[in-house]
Amino acid sequence: MPRPKESRATEPECRNRWIASPDPGVMLETAMANKSNKATWASVKARLEQLDRGALVSLLGDIYRSSPENRRFLHARLLGSQLELDKYRKLVVDAVYPEPFSQRPVRVKEAERLIRHYRQATNDAEDTVDLMLSFVEAGTDQAADLGYGEERHFGALERALDGVAATLAELAPDTRRRAVARIQQIAARADSIGWGYCDYAREIATRVSET
Repeated sequence: MPRPKESRATEPECRNRWIASPDPGVMLETAMANKSNKATWASVKARLEQLDRGALVSLLGDIYRSSPENRRFLHARLLGSQLELDKYRKLVVDAVYPEPFSQRPVRVKEAERLIRHYRQATNDAEDTVDLMLSFVEAGTDQAADLGYGEERHFGALERALDGVAATLAELAPDTRRRAVARIQQIAARADSIGWGYCDYAREIATRVSET
Protein backbone atom coordinates (compact mmCIF):
# COMPACT_ATOMS: atom_id res chain seq x y z
CA MET A 1 0.00 0.00 0.00
CA PRO A 2 1.56 3.29 -0.99
CA ARG A 3 2.48 5.56 1.86
CA PRO A 4 0.38 8.74 2.08
CA LYS A 5 2.24 11.87 1.16
CA GLU A 6 3.18 13.98 4.09
CA SER A 7 1.36 17.31 4.09
CA ARG A 8 3.52 20.39 4.31
CA ALA A 9 2.19 23.59 5.77
CA THR A 10 2.39 26.31 3.23
CA GLU A 11 4.49 29.20 4.46
CA PRO A 12 2.63 32.45 4.50
CA GLU A 13 3.44 34.42 1.41
CA CYS A 14 4.05 37.56 3.44
CA ARG A 15 7.04 35.92 5.23
CA ASN A 16 9.36 36.32 2.31
CA ARG A 17 7.67 39.35 0.76
CA TRP A 18 9.67 42.60 0.83
CA ILE A 19 7.64 45.61 1.82
CA ALA A 20 9.06 48.86 0.51
CA SER A 21 9.37 51.79 2.89
CA PRO A 22 7.88 55.07 1.71
CA ASP A 23 10.33 57.23 -0.21
CA PRO A 24 11.21 60.24 1.99
CA GLY A 25 11.36 62.44 -1.09
CA VAL A 26 7.85 61.44 -2.14
CA MET A 27 6.56 61.99 1.37
CA LEU A 28 8.06 65.50 1.46
CA GLU A 29 6.58 66.39 -1.92
CA THR A 30 3.16 65.13 -0.82
CA ALA A 31 3.31 67.14 2.40
CA MET A 32 4.30 70.29 0.55
CA ALA A 33 1.53 69.77 -2.00
CA ASN A 34 -1.03 69.36 0.77
CA LYS A 35 0.27 72.49 2.48
CA SER A 36 0.10 74.49 -0.74
CA ASN A 37 -3.55 73.45 -1.18
CA LYS A 38 -4.59 75.09 2.11
CA ALA A 39 -6.34 78.43 1.85
CA THR A 40 -4.29 81.11 3.62
CA TRP A 41 -4.05 84.90 3.48
CA ALA A 42 -0.72 84.52 1.66
CA SER A 43 -2.34 82.52 -1.14
CA VAL A 44 -5.29 84.94 -1.35
CA LYS A 45 -2.91 87.93 -1.38
CA ALA A 46 -0.92 86.39 -4.20
CA ARG A 47 -4.08 86.04 -6.30
CA LEU A 48 -5.22 89.58 -5.48
CA GLU A 49 -1.92 90.99 -6.68
CA GLN A 50 -2.62 89.47 -10.09
CA LEU A 51 -5.94 91.31 -10.50
CA ASP A 52 -6.28 94.63 -12.26
CA ARG A 53 -8.12 97.61 -10.79
CA GLY A 54 -11.46 96.76 -12.39
CA ALA A 55 -11.37 93.17 -11.15
CA LEU A 56 -10.49 94.32 -7.63
CA VAL A 57 -13.39 96.80 -7.55
CA SER A 58 -15.73 94.08 -8.85
CA LEU A 59 -14.53 91.68 -6.15
CA LEU A 60 -15.03 94.29 -3.42
CA GLY A 61 -18.52 94.90 -4.78
CA ASP A 62 -19.32 91.21 -4.42
CA ILE A 63 -17.94 91.22 -0.87
CA TYR A 64 -19.93 94.38 -0.07
CA ARG A 65 -23.19 92.82 -1.25
CA SER A 66 -22.60 89.46 0.42
CA SER A 67 -23.57 90.48 3.98
CA PRO A 68 -24.63 93.48 6.12
CA GLU A 69 -21.55 92.95 8.28
CA ASN A 70 -19.24 93.34 5.28
CA ARG A 71 -21.07 96.53 4.32
CA ARG A 72 -20.63 97.94 7.82
CA PHE A 73 -16.93 97.07 7.76
CA LEU A 74 -16.33 98.79 4.41
CA HIS A 75 -18.38 101.82 5.43
CA ALA A 76 -16.34 102.19 8.61
CA ARG A 77 -13.01 101.59 6.85
CA LEU A 78 -13.56 103.74 3.77
CA LEU A 79 -16.08 106.36 4.86
CA GLY A 80 -15.46 106.63 8.59
CA SER A 81 -18.45 108.88 9.19
CA GLN A 82 -20.18 109.70 12.47
CA LEU A 83 -23.21 107.95 11.04
CA GLU A 84 -21.34 104.64 10.92
CA LEU A 85 -20.17 105.03 14.52
CA ASP A 86 -23.77 105.71 15.56
CA LYS A 87 -24.89 102.52 13.78
CA TYR A 88 -22.29 100.44 15.61
CA ARG A 89 -23.18 102.09 18.92
CA LYS A 90 -26.85 101.23 18.48
CA LEU A 91 -26.01 97.61 17.63
CA VAL A 92 -23.77 97.34 20.71
CA VAL A 93 -26.36 98.85 23.05
CA ASP A 94 -29.19 96.72 21.62
CA ALA A 95 -27.08 93.59 22.10
CA VAL A 96 -26.26 94.20 25.75
CA TYR A 97 -29.52 95.94 26.79
CA PRO A 98 -32.33 94.79 24.49
CA GLU A 99 -35.81 96.20 24.85
CA PRO A 100 -37.13 94.45 28.01
CA PHE A 101 -40.47 93.46 26.40
CA SER A 102 -38.87 92.22 23.19
CA GLN A 103 -37.87 88.87 24.75
CA ARG A 104 -34.53 89.13 22.94
CA PRO A 105 -31.62 87.64 24.89
CA VAL A 106 -28.68 89.63 26.23
CA ARG A 107 -25.79 89.06 23.80
CA VAL A 108 -22.65 90.27 25.48
CA LYS A 109 -20.33 88.35 23.17
CA GLU A 110 -22.02 89.88 20.13
CA ALA A 111 -21.49 93.37 21.57
CA GLU A 112 -17.81 92.60 22.18
CA ARG A 113 -17.47 91.22 18.66
CA LEU A 114 -18.97 94.37 17.15
CA ILE A 115 -16.47 96.53 19.03
CA ARG A 116 -13.57 94.40 17.78
CA HIS A 117 -15.00 94.57 14.28
CA TYR A 118 -15.12 98.37 14.36
CA ARG A 119 -11.60 98.63 15.77
CA GLN A 120 -10.26 96.37 13.02
CA ALA A 121 -12.06 98.41 10.37
CA THR A 122 -10.95 101.86 11.54
CA ASN A 123 -8.03 101.53 13.97
CA ASP A 124 -9.59 104.58 15.64
CA ALA A 125 -8.82 104.59 19.36
CA GLU A 126 -11.20 107.43 20.18
CA ASP A 127 -14.24 105.84 18.52
CA THR A 128 -13.37 102.42 19.95
CA VAL A 129 -13.26 103.87 23.48
CA ASP A 130 -16.63 105.49 22.80
CA LEU A 131 -18.10 102.10 21.84
CA MET A 132 -16.54 100.38 24.84
CA LEU A 133 -17.97 102.98 27.20
CA SER A 134 -21.39 102.70 25.51
CA PHE A 135 -21.18 98.95 26.08
CA VAL A 136 -20.36 99.38 29.78
CA GLU A 137 -23.00 102.08 30.28
CA ALA A 138 -25.72 99.92 28.70
CA GLY A 139 -24.63 96.84 30.63
CA THR A 140 -24.56 98.78 33.89
CA ASP A 141 -27.99 100.33 33.25
CA GLN A 142 -29.41 96.94 32.39
CA ALA A 143 -28.17 95.44 35.65
CA ALA A 144 -29.33 98.42 37.73
CA ASP A 145 -32.74 98.75 36.07
CA LEU A 146 -33.71 95.10 35.79
CA GLY A 147 -31.62 93.46 38.49
CA TYR A 148 -29.79 91.41 35.88
CA GLY A 149 -26.94 89.52 37.48
CA GLU A 150 -24.53 87.06 35.94
CA GLU A 151 -20.83 86.65 36.61
CA ARG A 152 -19.91 86.52 32.92
CA HIS A 153 -21.90 89.70 32.29
CA PHE A 154 -20.01 91.68 34.90
CA GLY A 155 -16.72 90.10 33.89
CA ALA A 156 -17.25 91.48 30.36
CA LEU A 157 -18.03 94.95 31.72
CA GLU A 158 -14.89 94.89 33.85
CA ARG A 159 -12.74 93.83 30.88
CA ALA A 160 -14.15 96.72 28.87
CA LEU A 161 -13.38 99.18 31.67
CA ASP A 162 -9.84 97.84 31.81
CA GLY A 163 -9.55 98.29 28.04
CA VAL A 164 -10.72 101.89 28.26
CA ALA A 165 -8.31 102.67 31.11
CA ALA A 166 -5.43 101.17 29.12
CA THR A 167 -6.29 103.25 26.03
CA LEU A 168 -6.77 106.65 27.69
CA ALA A 169 -3.14 107.64 27.12
CA GLU A 170 -3.70 107.43 23.35
CA LEU A 171 -6.52 109.97 23.40
CA ALA A 172 -6.41 113.73 23.01
CA PRO A 173 -6.71 115.61 26.34
CA ASP A 174 -10.33 116.75 25.80
CA THR A 175 -11.42 113.28 24.68
CA ARG A 176 -9.62 111.73 27.66
CA ARG A 177 -11.40 114.06 30.09
CA ARG A 178 -14.79 113.17 28.62
CA ALA A 179 -13.98 109.46 28.88
CA VAL A 180 -12.94 109.83 32.54
CA ALA A 181 -16.18 111.69 33.29
CA ARG A 182 -18.18 108.83 31.74
CA ILE A 183 -16.29 106.27 33.82
CA GLN A 184 -17.09 108.25 36.97
CA GLN A 185 -20.77 108.27 36.01
CA ILE A 186 -20.64 104.51 35.44
CA ALA A 187 -19.14 104.00 38.91
CA ALA A 188 -21.91 106.11 40.47
CA ARG A 189 -24.57 104.15 38.58
CA ALA A 190 -23.03 100.86 39.70
CA ASP A 191 -23.33 101.71 43.41
CA SER A 192 -26.55 99.71 43.70
CA ILE A 193 -25.14 96.63 41.96
CA GLY A 194 -23.56 93.71 43.80
CA TRP A 195 -21.32 90.92 42.48
CA GLY A 196 -18.29 93.05 43.36
CA TYR A 197 -18.90 95.09 40.22
CA CYS A 198 -19.60 98.34 42.07
CA ASP A 199 -16.26 98.07 43.88
CA TYR A 200 -14.43 97.34 40.66
CA ALA A 201 -16.03 100.26 38.81
CA ARG A 202 -15.22 102.58 41.69
CA GLU A 203 -11.60 101.38 41.70
CA ILE A 204 -11.22 102.05 37.96
CA ALA A 205 -12.84 105.49 38.33
CA THR A 206 -10.42 106.39 41.11
CA ARG A 207 -7.42 105.13 39.11
CA VAL A 208 -8.20 107.08 35.94
CA SER A 209 -9.10 110.22 37.89
CA GLU A 210 -5.61 110.28 39.38
CA THR A 211 -3.80 110.10 36.02
